[in-house]
Amino acid sequence: MTNAAEEKNETFKTPEYIIPCYKADPEINKCLQRTFNHLRPYLLSGIQDINVPSIDPLKIDKLVMENGQGALRIRALFHNVTASGGSNYTITKIKADVVNYNIELGFKLPRVEIKGKYEVNGNVLLFPVRSKGDFWAIFLDVDAAAKIYGKEFKDKNNTRFMKIEKLLIDFRLQKSRFRVRDIINHGNIIGEAMNQFLNSNANEIIAEMKPAANAAIAKHFKGFLNSAFLKLPLKVWLPDA
Repeated sequence: MTNAAEEKNETFKTPEYIIPCYKADPEINKCLQRTFNHLRPYLLSGIQDINVPSIDPLKIDKLVMENGQGALRIRALFHNVTASGGSNYTITKIKADVVNYNIELGFKLPRVEIKGKYEVNGNVLLFPVRSKGDFWAIFLDVDAAAKIYGKEFKDKNNTRFMKIEKLLIDFRLQKSRFRVRDIINHGNIIGEAMNQFLNSNANEIIAEMKPAANAAIAKHFKGFLNSAFLKLPLKVWLPDA
């Protein structure tokens, strides 16, 4: 005999943007890959019933990156950020441990364009740097990986959800291009020198800043994804959970 909470779980309807997968399915990785790729057009337009905005363009209020080692010892604040190109993702692989709610994803993005406001304070080599203004960046052929560590969560109605406890992100870029418009250094000499430095040393800068960038991006997307997962009962996307 089922209790009231179980009966309520059984009445959940699967929305059109979800392809349900079953924990018992030996091909569950392929099923989840289809599900994530199936989501793409819905993420482009946004999913109102779980309050997920469009990911293209993706708007980020604030990202903070701090790097305290190496040649770049800086604190960078990015705000009013808009990123375009996220809806062109392709999930290339998924490895899921659905018993423990851990999911590893690999995905590709052909082109990502980012713009917004920035503030940088710190040291580049031995030189103090203070800069503030507008920035633009283009990243091509992005290979990315994400590891989701989740756990089961029950709300006050005893409905079960997956909650993300930890999210790790890593990425690799084939090409990149940067541009900044510095509003502090009005002579433009420093601003232009910074543009030249950024583009001449793009690979080294990205390598130096990757740990800080990975942490900042993961922190943002952990909140973003939890806001969605905590509105999707497990029974919706894992019916035999």
